[in-house]
Amino acid sequence: MEILCNIFLWFFYSTLAASTVALLVMTIQKLFHHHLSARLQHALWLIVLVRLLFPDLPNSSASIFNIALHIKNAVSIIHLDEYHSSNEISRNSEEKKIQQNDLNMATEKNHAMPETLSVQEGAQPLLSFSDQYPLVLPIISTIWFGGTVTFITYLCSYLLRMRKRAKRLTPVTDPRILSVLEECQRKFDIKKPVPLYTGDYAKSPCIFGLIHPWIFIPEAVVKELTSTQLLHIFSHELAHLKRKDTWWNALSSFVLAIHWMNPIVWISIKRMKADREIACDAYVLDVLGENEATPYGLTMIDFLKLFASKSAHPQLLYFGRTTNQNEMVRRITMIKAFKKGSYKFSALAIVCMIGLGAATLTNAATSDPASSSDSAAQTGGDQILFDSSHRVYNNLEKAVKVSPTAFKVPDLPELKLKAVRLDLTGKKFSGVAMDFRRDAMTYFDVVVIPSGVEHNDIIWTQRQSSEIKKETLNLNGLKILKLTDNEDSFSRSVYFWEEQGLQYKLDGPASNSQQEMLNVISSMKFPDKNMLKRYKTDDLFKTPVYDTEDLRYAQDSLGFAPKLPLQLLGTFKAIGADVYYRDTDHTSKGFFVRYERTNKQAKFKESFYLDQDKDTSMFQAIKKNGSATFERIDGQTFNVKANRLQLEGKEVFKTEKYKIDEALSSPDEHDNISYFWVENDLCYKVTFIEDIPQQQDIVAELIKAQSVDEKN
Repeated sequence: MEILCNIFLWFFYSTLAASTVALLVMTIQKLFHHHLSARLQHALWLIVLVRLLFPDLPNSSASIFNIALHIKNAVSIIHLDEYHSSNEISRNSEEKKIQQNDLNMATEKNHAMPETLSVQEGAQPLLSFSDQYPLVLPIISTIWFGGTVTFITYLCSYLLRMRKRAKRLTPVTDPRILSVLEECQRKFDIKKPVPLYTGDYAKSPCIFGLIHPWIFIPEAVVKELTSTQLLHIFSHELAHLKRKDTWWNALSSFVLAIHWMNPIVWISIKRMKADREIACDAYVLDVLGENEATPYGLTMIDFLKLFASKSAHPQLLYFGRTTNQNEMVRRITMIKAFKKGSYKFSALAIVCMIGLGAATLTNAATSDPASSSDSAAQTGGDQILFDSSHRVYNNLEKAVKVSPTAFKVPDLPELKLKAVRLDLTGKKFSGVAMDFRRDAMTYFDVVVIPSGVEHNDIIWTQRQSSEIKKETLNLNGLKILKLTDNEDSFSRSVYFWEEQGLQYKLDGPASNSQQEMLNVISSMKFPDKNMLKRYKTDDLFKTPVYDTEDLRYAQDSLGFAPKLPLQLLGTFKAIGADVYYRDTDHTSKGFFVRYERTNKQAKFKESFYLDQDKDTSMFQAIKKNGSATFERIDGQTFNVKANRLQLEGKEVFKTEKYKIDEALSSPDEHDNISYFWVENDLCYKVTFIEDIPQQQDIVAELIKAQSVDEKN
């Protein structure tokens, strides 16, 4: 049912976007109908049809949907202001914990995750099925799907019926009629023969068939119409063929089957078919000549008097199938006023179509780092999962994308990125710290903060000690403050300067010469594509996941789609997730999710962890030995008895209570209980650090949870 609801939501958002384009087209036609040619009016509907067929289109700053994005961002800013004001104190209290945890994690080797893992603030559970989907949504989704299947089944059965009826029709052999058809084919430059059939199937001529088209002409038409009238009828049907109207007609029927719940789509398809007939008439007159306008119009009127049909066949293109008087008046009016050359697109019309296509056949653009709005600082152009005022990234590109303020970066090919930390205060830029390495002994730390804000180590500029040497350097007109600390055995220097409303600080080991530091400063520039591509690293022990783009990266890095239910049992929510190395050799990775209670105060910030990776050896060892082996902080191992359970059809092993470092743990340290199981060659481990009664219910929910495949 979740898959069906997701498909329905895809339909819902795509049909809303297409409805916006359809209403825009209707407005343009209403305002400028005297200035739009028949062909251009129909071409506008093709934009709507493409929008209905392909909702996943490129992003563009020219898209009309940027208006909706700006409105959404404005609402998000209001929401985030409320959210951050209520959580600012708790976030500040976590800053030191996050820094310390990064250092602790780097020293561990294949060690069970401690409770002091860094905590990302939990945002709204945007991926939670129970929160996202109201109770009525599965019902509506089922109705929509049932209607779509019914429509498609009807269309397919109609096609089959038409093929069977075509076999019972009689080929036309009258030389007079065939000669008129051949003359029409020459006029429209159609070299492939088009079969002509007759019978009593319908009262109006029509063209049918996508790959092998053929024309039907009623027996009454064969007997009653003159050669000139037949010329007009055949010209109209061949014009449909030349314009590929049979394909557009089939696509519009398919689109209507998918978007049948949307009344605007019904109106659009009806108006598109009416405009298609007028455009077809214009094409006929463009080929036959302006002098044929009056005879062609008279043929249409005579035909309607004699053979107008009230039966409806949605798949066919008829010569005279018009029951709406207004549509008939429009067609006759166009024919009467037709001028040679009016069917062709003017240069202005082509430019307008390109502009309208760029605005409607694109989606809203994500914000550019150098000019993004404040809301981009929270989402990075992607759906937020876990909000945090301090974000650690392993690539510069993501930090630049998320940052609401553009900043400069050293552009030296020999430098390698180690990590980027972006600091945000609410929705504003607070600073960024970048760690670069040239080799094992040479590093460069670049810190950027807004002008007027004090550096954390502002003491450098305030100390009056004689050991602090101050110098002012001039680098191509840029004033740089160099502070050198001679108190230690090393002579370490730090460089400060200000550009375009930002303060920069460059730090490094004492072994870095002044010239090396100035070379870094002189290379500073706003990052281009090559720099963003170059400054990536895979050395971080853990790479946090903040939004769905990070989740896609995690999937690529892990080699599998992880599970990430954001809420469980309505009581526990995910508060953070990381891709991490399972050992110091950086040979294998796992995916780690942290959960906490939402319904009451708990003893620990986290309630349990979900760990998942491709190594199933531990599960196999538990299955063989009846015990799980863990590693203490000193590298020694210990065993914990594990009992076999059956949950949701899976073989699950539950350990007895144990402390993370066994005898090395303090007596008041919490007890752990772990559950292990295997799915699709992946090993899953849940570790509870709080003795909660719903443990097996939680494990069962995790077993039933679907993997989050962000790549599809």
